[in-house]
Amino acid sequence: MGKDLLYLPAEPSFYRRLFKRLHPAQCGFSASRIRNIKSDVIFALRHVGCIQGARTYMAELSEAWQTLWDAAVGAGRLRRDVSRLMHYCSAQGIAPGAMDDDVAVRLRDALVEESFVTDPVKTWKTILKTWNKLVEAVPTWPQTWLTIPNDRDDYSIPLDRFPATLTSEIAAMEAQWRGDDILDDTGPPKPLSPRTIKSRLYRLRQAASALVLSGWAIEDVDSIARLVEIEVAKTILRFYLDRADQKKTSQIHGIAILLKTLAKHWVKVDDDHLDQLRDLCAKVDPQIKGLTEKNTARLRVFDDPRNVALLLHFPRRCIDGVVKADKGRQRHAVAVQIALAVELLLLMPVRAANLAGLHLVRHVQRSRSGTEGVVHVVIPGEEVKNGEDLEFQLPPETVELLDLYLRDFHPRLAGGNSPWLFPGENGPKTVNTLGEQIKAHVFKATGLEVNLHLFRHIAAKLHLDRNPGAYEVVRRVLGHRSTDTTLKFYAGLETAAAGRHFDDHVLKLRHELRDTQSPGA
Repeated sequence: MGKDLLYLPAEPSFYRRLFKRLHPAQCGFSASRIRNIKSDVIFALRHVGCIQGARTYMAELSEAWQTLWDAAVGAGRLRRDVSRLMHYCSAQGIAPGAMDDDVAVRLRDALVEESFVTDPVKTWKTILKTWNKLVEAVPTWPQTWLTIPNDRDDYSIPLDRFPATLTSEIAAMEAQWRGDDILDDTGPPKPLSPRTIKSRLYRLRQAASALVLSGWAIEDVDSIARLVEIEVAKTILRFYLDRADQKKTSQIHGIAILLKTLAKHWVKVDDDHLDQLRDLCAKVDPQIKGLTEKNTARLRVFDDPRNVALLLHFPRRCIDGVVKADKGRQRHAVAVQIALAVELLLLMPVRAANLAGLHLVRHVQRSRSGTEGVVHVVIPGEEVKNGEDLEFQLPPETVELLDLYLRDFHPRLAGGNSPWLFPGENGPKTVNTLGEQIKAHVFKATGLEVNLHLFRHIAAKLHLDRNPGAYEVVRRVLGHRSTDTTLKFYAGLETAAAGRHFDDHVLKLRHELRDTQSPGA
């Protein structure tokens, strides 16, 4: 950690953040050495009394819990998912029949206070969910259902709970956004994408909910016109500013923009009213320019060529490893699927929804049958967020990975007859699922924290590092409609690279002139 031990607090939660990001590829330690370090630190914390009690969830199974473990052999991995709970209860002398919500809470506290589990609360909830599945799956399992708390801050109220006058108005507005009536001249010039409509409806729900949570009777939130009144709009925005400790955010700004849009195009307010809503939008605008500090920090690790190499070589190394060890299991097919997804993102950094929605017939086009042709991925503008057509020609080595996946691994997923490149249970894999799997697989292999959208930023960085100022290529690859958008996000991103190029020139000049002396020296 680069700090004197004197200044490090003796509590597990402090080190959990460290161990969450500690990876052999990033720190130079082997995986076994990292496990030993974790064990040593836990031992030290217990030894000096910072963690009370014995080994609370790593003891051997008691006889009763061992019997239950054996009885659940047919449940497969489910019993493994509750093994922490079984070991904990064994250490505490708690019989299977005594398991209840109080014991579950004690387990949660032990995981939080005494372990280096990466996400203790999430792990705990998974244990409770698995326990409830085993109640149904194993006849001899204790018939006690455990309560799984909902800790999400669900504050918005479903739109169908608002008065019918508002919901019917929203339905009519949604039909206009979809372009159901092609002869309607009052709607947008062209139908809005499903994604845009979904986003607008959610922000509308947030706006209406803010009034109820600010003390309004839900019956009084009865029309769009009411929502866009100036004082009402201020009440909505104040609610979210209070939640954000008076900090301007993109969420609050988005709600303000929606209220202005509804006032102009649906309610059709007068110019003075519209100007006041514009002023509100300006007041809550967070003035975000370029990348967020979080994304900038994540990109900074790619100034290290070793990290660039880890990411660029991940797809091939992952697939080669799976092919060598493949035993026909679905998880092997998923690993190859994720490796192919990363390969495509590196070469065609499309938005997450477009990647997840790739269709084998509609989007993957070949110049000829067989493996000798040229392969393009073509995504029409109506499926892209900004309406721009996207087209990428895949290099031969990527086509090789694609064909390997389609031949040997794709048939294992979703029944084997899905037309989606990344099939899920009912259609394409969701963006969230695909994104979480990519993030987990990449981190496990490389120690790099990379989410789906970050690949677009990585693509821009890698090109600009080699070609400072080459924004037009970045614009075309990312599918930006305007160079202004590209400049907004990436201007200055290559500053460090430009400095390195300049340093290289100076150092080269120094070496060339090493033996040259100035006149009179």
